[in-house]
Order: sequence, then structure tokens, then C-alpha cells
Amino acid sequence: MKNKKLYTGFLSVTAALALAACGNKQQSSSSVQAPVEDGFKTEVVNDGTAISGGTLNYAQVSNSPFKGLFNPILYIDSGDGDIVNLAFTNLFGYDGNQKIDNSKGMAEYKLDRENKIFTIHLKKGDYKWSDGQPLTIDDYIFTYEVLSRSDYEGVRFSEDILNVEGVEEFHEGKASSISGLEKVDDQTVKLHLKEVYPALEYGGEAVNTLMIPKHIYKDMTYQEMITSDYSRTKVVGSGPFIIKNIVPGESVSFEKNPYYYKGQPKIDLKLDVVSSEQIVSELKAGHYDFVSGMPSDQYETFKDLDNISLLGLMTNQISYTGFNVGHWDAAKGEHVVDPSKKMNDVALRKAIGYAIDNDSVAKDTYHGLSVRANTLLSPFFKDLYVGKDVVPGFDYNPEKAKEILKEAGYKDVDGDGLVEDKEGKPLVINFLAAKGSETAEAVLQQYITWWKEVGLNVQLLNGRTLDFQTYAEKLQKYADDFDMWTGGFTIGFNPSPDGLYGPKAAFNFGHFVEPKHTALLQRISSDETFDEKVKKQLFLEWQQYVQENPFAIPRFNTFELTAVNKRVKKMNITVENGTGWEEVELVADKGVAAK
Repeated sequence: MKNKKLYTGFLSVTAALALAACGNKQQSSSSVQAPVEDGFKTEVVNDGTAISGGTLNYAQVSNSPFKGLFNPILYIDSGDGDIVNLAFTNLFGYDGNQKIDNSKGMAEYKLDRENKIFTIHLKKGDYKWSDGQPLTIDDYIFTYEVLSRSDYEGVRFSEDILNVEGVEEFHEGKASSISGLEKVDDQTVKLHLKEVYPALEYGGEAVNTLMIPKHIYKDMTYQEMITSDYSRTKVVGSGPFIIKNIVPGESVSFEKNPYYYKGQPKIDLKLDVVSSEQIVSELKAGHYDFVSGMPSDQYETFKDLDNISLLGLMTNQISYTGFNVGHWDAAKGEHVVDPSKKMNDVALRKAIGYAIDNDSVAKDTYHGLSVRANTLLSPFFKDLYVGKDVVPGFDYNPEKAKEILKEAGYKDVDGDGLVEDKEGKPLVINFLAAKGSETAEAVLQQYITWWKEVGLNVQLLNGRTLDFQTYAEKLQKYADDFDMWTGGFTIGFNPSPDGLYGPKAAFNFGHFVEPKHTALLQRISSDETFDEKVKKQLFLEWQQYVQENPFAIPRFNTFELTAVNKRVKKMNITVENGTGWEEVELVADKGVAAK
């Protein structure tokens, strides 16, 4: 479905629980078509004559309930994100190179680099919200103002939002409007920018592409928006579907949006949360027609089902092990490294990386649907990604891990097989992880065993994995009771890392800041990288830097599998040619069960 579910919010995956970045010049998300030799199709067309109407059953594979906040600038977790992306639409469409394609989407853009102006124009059309009220450029300007207000507490107020002239003054209450938002007419706005960089032309949300209805929210504070029924049960959106009924945390029933700008869908839709343990049996029974994110650890149990087609994409997800090395300085509005943090020792971080065998986990546990990641950049960006021959990453080398610890001064003083810190005091590393499938939990326990084998005493925070909501809240609010965590990001169409790892990035959960690193990030995000050669060189230097200064240990790159029941007439899951919901048809009244 053009993979809209991937573009922002918290992301839960089977092999690891991940966090996706929101609304900044570096982030959005994407997938790339799996090579033919990997054996996955990206499109299926099933036989049969389409029936009139019907309800498509959509399974959201998750071991946690969705939160229930359905507003594109307010929501956080991916469960809500799936629902938001059915009820709202993005301004732009994208091509196969992740660049904004003016032939797609409801809006087109023009970038005037010399004068630093980004123009957004709603193409000719009768645009309406799902309640029938007009959708105009005023809604876009209003959304930008909400993101920029001083009472906005969400994660989408970023350096990119601040890149528009006048936002800082508006945010600080020194101006009643944003001077850099120049309304030309009801379809057009010019954004006067402080800086111009290549990410502006890509799907990385360097320019805000989200809208909420001004006529609904115009008199609400941020907190009133959060609690409003219009953000939860009476959602007024711009997407293909309208939320009709909700069972909190469990399911959402949708009906067709008659005002959807691409045309009213032919079907209704029902989304259910289904656990990773139940999804295969439900799929076999024909209870679900569309399931993205099939659990790779169960691949052998569903790969040969005759009632479905498996479509596959190499996702742009990076899972990792992160380290808490500092804190957020609210007064300064930036991350600060704390030299006293135990994880501030690069030797300790490297030892942790060499102690785990992600190659075997990828091959044996995830059936080759995951591969060990060697950098924090996905191979999706084939012109920028650096292979293992140049940046090897952290392969399994327990003896090297032990040697690194020894040379750095970590010794087993009391003979219990576990090293003490450099002062000879007990070293306990508190490990934050989200609850996942049985397989994911087993992988975490194996990690802990591997770390113990090289002398590291790693313990799950409070002795257990946490439900996803609690886990995500700890990261988002910069809790300080853990030393290390597993997580991940869905990188955007533009891979510039500043929005994830920069000194002001909301998603820099480990608070790593270092002058050389910051300088690299700034150059990558600057207009220097309009030059492709310079861009490639800077990304090489960044990946090499992270190898030598690992503030996070890359874990996996992953294929995502989408199961499509044979009663769905046609489905294409690529970004550039993806089937829109308005195109989906069914060829039977109920799902086909496996024989």
C-alpha cells in the first residue's frame, strides 16, 4: 500500500523492537524491492472476478495493543501509525529513487535554491476532509503553527521545522505568526528557509508533509488535542478510510472515505491486532487478507501456505544495541555527554559488540530473512552504503572482546568469572528491552549468555523485558535507569543521520555528542551534498567513524514479508508502483483457507 505504514512513528518488529524517526529532514522511511535472486515477489494478481464491496481484514502483527492516538502530528507508536496512515494521507508521492515525484500525491513542489524558497502547491482538485469540509493550504499552515507552538510537546518539532524563517520567534511567543510561511493563495504556500539542503527534495520529511484539519483543532491547546475525541474516536482525516468503530487497543473498523482525493475505495477495512504467536494459525484459517511484517522466526511455518502469496521487500530498518552515555539538557535544548557514565568507555562498547553472534542469529533463528548489519546505514542506499570489506562491523569474536576488556582495565578481581570496573568495583550493566515474541526473548537471553561468557554482567532492567509502551516511554522521556538497550530505526528516504544522532535530535536516546561526529553530521546535512561525490565521501567517513566510535552496535538488516490472501485481486507493495487502497478489490466474500 505504498508502504505508508512505514513513514513515521514507533515501529515494532519481530526480531527487535524498533523506533522510527518522525518528521525531520533525515527521517521518513522506505523499502526497496528485493532482488529477484532472493526469491520474493513484490506484486501478485489473483484470478477471479471482483465482487462488489466487501471488507478487507488487515492484521497488525503486534504483541502490544495500539495506544489509540490517531493524529499524524501527535501519535508515537507504530500501532497508532498504521491506523493514522489509513485515515490520513501525505502531501507528496515518491519515485523509485525516494525523491518527491510531482506527478504523484495531492501536492507538487518547487525548490528555489538561490532564494531559499520551497513552494508547495496543491494540484487542481476538489480536496476535502472526511467530514466534507474543504481542505486548503490554510490547513497546512495551521499544522505548521501547531508544530511550532510553545505548548507542543510531541516529537515532530525539529531542526527542520525551525528551518523556516520566523518559527523560532513564533515558538518563543515573540511573533503571532510565522513570517516564513507566505500564503500565495488557497492552494499555494512558500516556505522561506534559513538553509537549503538535498534532503528537502526527498521523502525524508525535511519539509513537513503532514496536515490536520484547522476547522477541528483551531481552538485547542496541545493537551486538549491529545484528549480530544477528534484525535481518538471521531477522527476527521484526509486518507482513504474513515474510522467507524474502535475496540480500544484491539481493533478498528473503517468505512470508505467518499471524499478521498484519489477516489472512494471499493472496500471497507477492519484492522485487528494479532500477536506474533497467533498470526500463522489465523492466516492458515483465511481470517486475514493483508498481513505485513510476518514474523521471520516462524518463516518455515508459513512459507508454503497455498492460500496466500508472500511478497518481500528489504526494509530500511536498522536494529541496534544502543548505549546511554549522557543526558538531555532541557535548558540548552541539546544532548550532553556525561563522562561518569559507565558506557562512556568505547572499549566497553566494542567488547559488547564483538561478544554477540548476530550472523548465527540471522541465519539460524531468522532463516536468512535478516542479515548482520555492519553499519548504521541500510544497504537500501546502495550508492552510499559501505560493505563489510570496508567497514566490517562487529562479527562474533569473544576472544577479541576479552582482550579489549583486559587492555582497558576490566579484570575479574574476585574470580567469579565476571569482570569488575576499572576501580575494582562490581560492574552491572542494566539492559532495557521490549517484550517480543518467544523467539525474540530467546535471542535476548542468548545475548546475555554471550556477554557473560566474556565476563560482562548484563541484566535485564528490573529482571524482565517491558511492554512496548513502557519501553518506548522510557526512551522518549530519556529515563536514566538503564545503561544499554536494543532498539531500531526506520531510516527515511534520505539517509542523513543528523535527525537520529545529532546533538539536538529527539531520537538520540543515548545522548552521544562528540565534535568530530557533529561536524560530519552537519556536513552531510548541508548543501555540500548536492554534489553526489562529496555526499558519497562523507557517508564513507561517517560509517568508518561509527565503526571506531560505536555509540550503537548495528544488529540486523531485515526483509519484511507481506502475506496476501488469494481473495485479494491485486497487490503491489513497492514504493513507486504500490497499489493504492482505492484500487484494492476482493474476488470472494470471505478469505481463502489453506488446504
